[in-house]
Amino acid sequence: MLAKVWRSLVAPSVGAYILLGALTLVTFQMTGANEFLTLSFNDPQVLEDMAAEEFLEVSTPFVQALLIGLVFQILASAFISLAASRVVGSEIEGERISGGSASRFALSRMLTMTVIGLITAVAVSVGLVLLVLPGVWLAVSVSLAPQIVALEDRGVIASITRSIKLVRGRWWGTFGFLLLVGLVGSVAGWLLQSVAVPLVAIGDVSTGLALVFVAGLIFQGLVVAAIAVVITMWYLELAARDETEVRLTPS
Repeated sequence: MLAKVWRSLVAPSVGAYILLGALTLVTFQMTGANEFLTLSFNDPQVLEDMAAEEFLEVSTPFVQALLIGLVFQILASAFISLAASRVVGSEIEGERISGGSASRFALSRMLTMTVIGLITAVAVSVGLVLLVLPGVWLAVSVSLAPQIVALEDRGVIASITRSIKLVRGRWWGTFGFLLLVGLVGSVAGWLLQSVAVPLVAIGDVSTGLALVFVAGLIFQGLVVAAIAVVITMWYLELAARDETEVRLTPS
């Protein structure tokens, strides 16, 4: 399936991660996190010699920027998941759509997906803090929500409960599947770093870092899109087992 739909996924996946990169850079600049990064790269001894209170003051903007960047990344991944689900669903229906059409469709479902993400994040966090296992169970159980929002046009609560229902009988299988997919994505990221690090050492360091940053964004966007396609196929298998017809929603 990935070989059939990859062209339609380039625009939404690369576009989302390029925007993510721009917003991340702006966030680091506005919060003052760049000061901490500059010291880390250019003069790490200064950080080591700082008193605990001073280190906390300097590092706090960096932590804040990381958290904001994480939110941006989650939103970008949700957007790509919606677009990928739409593309795969259309392909199965015998209709190949463009990346622009998939992007517009994803944007139209982002509000629903954002609310689901907020509810899930709070619930999973509480579960992890209380006993870990409830948080893991819930994270796996609602993992198909983007596919359900995209292909079944359900609302917030209906998408969450539908995902839990589909995963219920195949929780361990879904857990193992997501773990494997995540591992493959991590290995792909590690390979990128292995290739990119030598580039930084060649020529101007700042130019090398910029090139690596841009290349990394493009590569990550494509990896997230590939993972979303695979998870969509898993969703379709579980939906078929549930004997529920997938209703491809109009863009």
